[in-house]
Amino acid sequence: MSHYLTRFLCIIILALTVAPAHGQQSIDRAELMEYLQNQQYESAISYLQPRVTPNNISQLSLLAYTYYLSGKTKDAMEQYGKVLQLDSNNVVAHQYLATMCMQMESPLPAIMHYRAIVQLQPANATAYKQLSFACFAARQLDEGFEALQKAYALNPADPKVAARLAEEWLDKEKYAPADSILCAFLQKDSLQPSVIMTAVRAAWFLKDYTRCTDLGTQLMEMKIISPNTFSFVTAAWYKLKKYQQCIAIYEYLQANRSESENIMYYAALAHTELKNYEKSNELLTTCIDLATSKSLDSYYTGKSVNYEGLRQYKSAVTNLDTAYYLFHEPLRQYSIGRIYEVHLKNKQQATLHYKRFLKTGDPADPTEADIYKYLRSYVEK
Repeated sequence: MSHYLTRFLCIIILALTVAPAHGQQSIDRAELMEYLQNQQYESAISYLQPRVTPNNISQLSLLAYTYYLSGKTKDAMEQYGKVLQLDSNNVVAHQYLATMCMQMESPLPAIMHYRAIVQLQPANATAYKQLSFACFAARQLDEGFEALQKAYALNPADPKVAARLAEEWLDKEKYAPADSILCAFLQKDSLQPSVIMTAVRAAWFLKDYTRCTDLGTQLMEMKIISPNTFSFVTAAWYKLKKYQQCIAIYEYLQANRSESENIMYYAALAHTELKNYEKSNELLTTCIDLATSKSLDSYYTGKSVNYEGLRQYKSAVTNLDTAYYLFHEPLRQYSIGRIYEVHLKNKQQATLHYKRFLKTGDPADPTEADIYKYLRSYVEK
């Protein structure tokens, strides 16, 4: 158990000063602390349950927190709810209820609790940060941005806040304010990866390619793996005509099993500039394979089924035709012919596509055998 947690539990346990009600067992602080320090949470819960006084906020909070430590979220939320019934301004209860809501990916109820905390503690930078992140998760962007600005004003040294606020300015295409935040932070602390990665983007958008690559080099020295970030770095190296560095970034990510199609493409372009044409073609072929992933066939054929259901037969044919163009799956020709035959009543076009299927399909494939029999009789009519 961490020193912080031990101290926190000591404070709560020392607050258990209310005498037990008539017939109720008292709480032995030493025995309870031993359970908690040894992470025997089930034993601690069993010990506390018969001893907690219903109107004692400290005892209810301790039981709630023990439930939380044991992973019993529902029970923990129920007990913290009782605390708020007794004291609606209890910051600890609001904090843990909000935390559990976020852990359950339910940001809306978490927002309510974070709002209560910032009202009770208007100088609490962490509360504003948590409120902003919950708002962003719930797509309440205006309130999230406002809370984030407040968090930054209260504590500009928080790397998560500085990076996120800069990202928001970048998304708004306000590159100068974003860069100002990032530069101010990095002057005091130059070792926060989240801030450096955001600064890479800012430098790119400001067309400061040298700074962009300098920051990228620092990230590589720190052994940071971020294909999205290094996409900007490799593009900046290419702009600076430093082609070997483009290749170095690709090799760095490849060595760490984090290849990126975009970075691979820039490496290919760099090889072309260096007249390594065969290596460039090798990388470009891989890029093509990635861009035409086999799953696209399922996506296009899935859309064709939807369009057929909507009676938009031309659109259905277009999607099947695209799937065939990419992957040359013979059954796509059969599906196109079927739409022409059944829905568009165009025997000439149906026959054309059926003949293509008969030329390219596999009659030995059991899934296609019945189709072959039918199409041969149809074409011969």
